[in-house]
Amino acid sequence: MTDETRSAPGRPVRDDVGWDDLTEDVFGLSIRGLVTIRDLAFRPARVFVAARRTRWSRRYTPSLRLVASLVALMLILRVFWAAEHTMMYQNVLQMLELAAERNPEIGDPTELAPLYFSAWALSFPFVYFVLHVVSGLLVRIWGRGTSTPVRLRLYFAALVPGLCFSIVWLAIFPWLPTGPALAVGMIVVTLAAVIYAGTAYLGIRESAGSVGTRLWRGALFALIASLTDTLVAISAGVVGSLLMEALRHGSAVPGL
Repeated sequence: MTDETRSAPGRPVRDDVGWDDLTEDVFGLSIRGLVTIRDLAFRPARVFVAARRTRWSRRYTPSLRLVASLVALMLILRVFWAAEHTMMYQNVLQMLELAAERNPEIGDPTELAPLYFSAWALSFPFVYFVLHVVSGLLVRIWGRGTSTPVRLRLYFAALVPGLCFSIVWLAIFPWLPTGPALAVGMIVVTLAAVIYAGTAYLGIRESAGSVGTRLWRGALFALIASLTDTLVAISAGVVGSLLMEALRHGSAVPGL
């Protein structure tokens, strides 16, 4: 075998890969991802239509892959929003200090807090995708005849704008003063739910019919997605705590 292909007998044609192809390899997916985010934010119906076609009409990034990239970006930003001076870090430290008062054997809270965030970061992606995939399989607001793979595509596509909002909020989080985490969290969850509802409402324009139908389906999607987000946060915290304990007890072992 050689690197040549033949377009006709006796006429070899080389399929040379040039610098423009390499540029597409490096930047093409990123540009396509930004286009997908833009259209999901301002004209989601186009993306929802493409989700029903093979290869997303060769225009958009697959929604599960895009959500995975956004979750990874959120975890990368952890070096900022989980820094020692931030509200989230201080609230976790406070929680660990209260636990240490009840049980001194827990250990030094200042040493446990960074370990907790590391354990949480390890558990969060798995918990997020498992729970949202389950919700995606249950949500059936996309129109009659929508197959299971397409339902998952549409569900994760509708998550993208709300997830982007959460990432923007995390980007400004380090500059917020310390305060009641519950109140701030409720505001963020409420705004994300509004974005979820709006994305689903606009996205199903081609398949859901009347405005009233789209309204209740968008509201239902927002409710389920927001409840799933809340369950993800709680579950990731529990799994992160268990993993923190495993890491803490294994820290005496070389290499851990």
